[in-house]
Amino acid sequence: MRKSGIISVAAFLISLIIYAAWFLNADLFSKSAMILVVALPIIGIITAFFTNSKTLKTVGLLGNSLLFLWAVVIPLASTLFWNTP
Repeated sequence: MRKSGIISVAAFLISLIIYAAWFLNADLFSKSAMILVVALPIIGIITAFFTNSKTLKTVGLLGNSLLFLWAVVIPLASTLFWNTP
């Protein structure tokens, strides 16, 4: 089950690169980039639970969770509480 840890870390790195490229140039590939940035951390979190390596599990869970928090949860929470007149 070591491959699931590698998949989890790879999902984190790929989604981090995509999010950084989208963040620096918002017109790059907006909708498809955000779909990948949401889907890959979810896949990474799920696959991190199935690995035996403690290091890969930690990197996979922390990295994917923080990226999911930064790319999904914070923008969603800010749209719920942000009122523009």
